[in-house]
Amino acid sequence: MMSGCTGDVKLTGESMEEIYDRAKEVKAFDDTKSGVKGLVDAGVLKIPRFFIHPPDVDQNLNNTANTAHLIIPVIDLENMENDENRYKQIVDEVRRASETWGFFQLVNHGIPINVLEEMVEGVRRFHEQDTEVKKQYYSRDFSRNRVRFGGTLDLLVPRPANWKDTFSYSTAPNPLPPEELPDVCREILMDYTKHVSILGDTIFKLVSEALGLKPDHLKEMGCTKAGSIACHYYPGCPEPDLALGVERHSDASFLTILLRDHITGGGLQIRHQHQWVDVNPIKGALLVNIGDFLQLISNNKFKSVEHRVLAKRIGPRISVVYFFSKRADTSAKRYGPIKEFYDRAKEVKAFDDTKSGVKGLVDAGVVKIPRFFIRPPNERSTNSNNTHLKIPVIDLENIDKDVNRYKEIVDEVRQASETWGMFQLVNHGIPINVLEEMIEGVRRFHEQDSEVKKQYYTRDFSRNKVRFSSNLDLFISRPANWKDTFSYSPAPNPPKPEDLPDVCRDITLEYTEHVMNLGDTLIELLSEALGLKPDYLKDMDCTKFLTHTSHYYPACPEPELTLGTSKHSDPTFFTLLLQDEIGGLQFHHQGHWVDIKPIPGALIVNIGDLLQLMSNEKLKSVEHRVLANRVGPRVSVACFFSTSFDTSTRLYGPIKELLSEDNPPKYRDITLKDYTDHFNAKGLDGVHALNYFKL
Repeated sequence: MMSGCTGDVKLTGESMEEIYDRAKEVKAFDDTKSGVKGLVDAGVLKIPRFFIHPPDVDQNLNNTANTAHLIIPVIDLENMENDENRYKQIVDEVRRASETWGFFQLVNHGIPINVLEEMVEGVRRFHEQDTEVKKQYYSRDFSRNRVRFGGTLDLLVPRPANWKDTFSYSTAPNPLPPEELPDVCREILMDYTKHVSILGDTIFKLVSEALGLKPDHLKEMGCTKAGSIACHYYPGCPEPDLALGVERHSDASFLTILLRDHITGGGLQIRHQHQWVDVNPIKGALLVNIGDFLQLISNNKFKSVEHRVLAKRIGPRISVVYFFSKRADTSAKRYGPIKEFYDRAKEVKAFDDTKSGVKGLVDAGVVKIPRFFIRPPNERSTNSNNTHLKIPVIDLENIDKDVNRYKEIVDEVRQASETWGMFQLVNHGIPINVLEEMIEGVRRFHEQDSEVKKQYYTRDFSRNKVRFSSNLDLFISRPANWKDTFSYSPAPNPPKPEDLPDVCRDITLEYTEHVMNLGDTLIELLSEALGLKPDYLKDMDCTKFLTHTSHYYPACPEPELTLGTSKHSDPTFFTLLLQDEIGGLQFHHQGHWVDIKPIPGALIVNIGDLLQLMSNEKLKSVEHRVLANRVGPRVSVACFFSTSFDTSTRLYGPIKELLSEDNPPKYRDITLKDYTDHFNAKGLDGVHALNYFKL
């Protein structure tokens, strides 16, 4: 019986190498030709040392953050051939899944459930047959096509081995004679391979069209020419916390189709948004993932995502992997980004180099918006038909003179923040002429001579200055927003007045002073709305840092194809927004997009992500967006209240006074830099940034 090294003696790296002979232990294991199942059959209670992953690699192997809310897309192929509109929808679903996840599950794919189940059972029969019969297939010779049975492919390479056994062979372009396939699963291997090859042709057609290419483009490139099948068997592991079924990797293929059993609770995980996400089995479904070569030829449009398989005490787990790839041994064909493929990076750079923003396009007379602004159909604007839904309007008149009215306002703020996450303020103390002049000041900045404006154009956000740009995340591969912006940080370290643009300097300074005073009032109301003392949130520096952002949304010739601002929530404690009379702002409420109609003289307040985190979801950070419009320009001024994220080491998490046994913390404690780094890295991708920090 083989076992791992035991004992409590701690050794240095050098002394460990002297004592532990990995090559000898691996050779002894390999010589048995019985694989991992042989270890389990022998009754090992401690896994051999060469299977153990060091503690600094993929720590907490069997523990992940709470990612139950993250579910990879499921695409239903039913009626695909009979319904042209459904076919187009499926192409779009494949595109979105391949761009965002790199993985998707297929249902109603055409392979009968009995074929899938028999394929799984065939793999089980092979691995559980008499060891002496199975040994005839054991091999580390990969120089010719044959059925090969073995453990980890790179077992002899000095790194931790995987807790699995595999048999594999190449299915195309030169299939094995049937008699060379194992008796116990010969018929089902041939039947399943036939079905998967047909399905592969369908998937590659969908993927081609999802890339904007003709249906046969990828097939004509030879992407389906070579195929291989790998049948994995993951025995139950006595120490699953020390090993992996398969270490993290991406696939060296164009595309992979995976069949899994659905009995043993999964084990497959993918890397998404810097976290490991479980891919739960769906009975009858097949899993498709983009491979490295498809990421390469799509020029990173489609993502080849890292994934792994956990070791489990329960077993065996069974999976069947079909790889569509190129012939590595004979093909001299070179692969690179497809020439016909749209070069987004080139077009974006050309736009950015003008330093004229979206307004520059409009001034140039464009009648068709550039392709990098165009959104997929599911993300495009829709007119709200929920006119009965209106966010609360809170009147601050007499707030300082009437104690009872003050208490009423606190309650109104609480109700609005809990239920809506947004409310409008009237009689807030900022004179109407200041609001109107602030709107005009923003308009003057964006409509001044282009050469004057260009001096402020920058993508350097590392220091405080007036910054003019179009789209903070412009160079991230997703549709851009139809707007231009100038911004700066007036607190805690304001720029010199002379650094502000001449055309709006005075009003910007005056408006900012009013906003900071109103911000102090609002943070007190929000503190009391949470049942805390008035200065609680201010003492936590929730209004210490202010960013003033002025947006200009030019009229759009094709507003139905794009958005002014993508769906997002704000990376702040709270935001104070001034908008002109044109409208276009919508927020998401009860599954609907709801218009926020401008009220003359009103300001909009919305709860930010950080206040949702601190309130442990008592207050809601609501998703919102701005529609593009044929009428314009639309002007808005957003003031974001936060704290300094670049130097502060202060931790923010659910406020202890709000927690109880019935209301445990839902988020981990984080620094503002943790949050901001994540928010900026992901950009405005429509995914709530807070999800990453949930417990």
